[in-house]
Amino acid sequence: MGDDLLYPPLVYMKLNILLLSLILSTISWGQIADKDYTIDQDKNIVFSQIIEGLPLQKGEILDVARRYLQEAYKETKYKIIIDSPDKGIVAGEGVYLQFHEANYTPYAYFLDAPFTLRIDAKDGRARLSVITDYYTGKRININKTSEIKDRICDFAPINDEETEHKKLYTKAFSALHHKASITIAEIAEVLRSAHTAASEDEW
Repeated sequence: MGDDLLYPPLVYMKLNILLLSLILSTISWGQIADKDYTIDQDKNIVFSQIIEGLPLQKGEILDVARRYLQEAYKETKYKIIIDSPDKGIVAGEGVYLQFHEANYTPYAYFLDAPFTLRIDAKDGRARLSVITDYYTGKRININKTSEIKDRICDFAPINDEETEHKKLYTKAFSALHHKASITIAEIAEVLRSAHTAASEDEW
C-alpha cells in the first residue's frame, strides 16, 4: 500500500515551503524563550512537534518519511541512520550548512549544525523531531582559520552564565530554531498531503 503513496507536485511543494519560510521568519526571540525545545539526557537540543489526524497507518507514515529522507530536494541531503518499522522509527542525519554567519572583529564566523531528523510513527499520528548538539564550522581572520565545535547547551541563550560569545550564539540559536521549524513544517506538510491512490482500471 505504501508504494501507492503520492506526493504533491514539486512546484506546489516549493510554493508551500516558501510560504512557511516567510511565516516562520517572523518568529521572535520571545517565542523561542517559551521553551518549544527540550534538552535530553545526552545534552542534545530537541525541537519537536506531534501531528495527529493523519489519514495514514504507521507503516504508511514510515514509507512517506523514508521517501522524504531519500529524496529531499533541499540543500540538506539526508543519510538514513535508523529504519525500524517494528519500533515505528525512521531517522536521517543532515547538516544545516552555514545557517548563520557573523562578523565580530577580528573574526568572521561561518556556523554549521549537524542534526538528526527523526520521525516516530503510530497509526494516524507522528512525532517529528530535529535533534542537534553542536555548532560546527569555521572561525576566520586574516591570519588564521580554526574549526569550531561548541556544544549548543553550553552557550547563550541556554547557558546564561556564558558571556564571551553571548551575542554570537544567541543569534545563532534563533537562526537554528528557524531552520528546525522549517524542516519540521516541511515534513509535516508532506505527511498531511500524502494520500493513497485509488486503483482504477484503464480501458
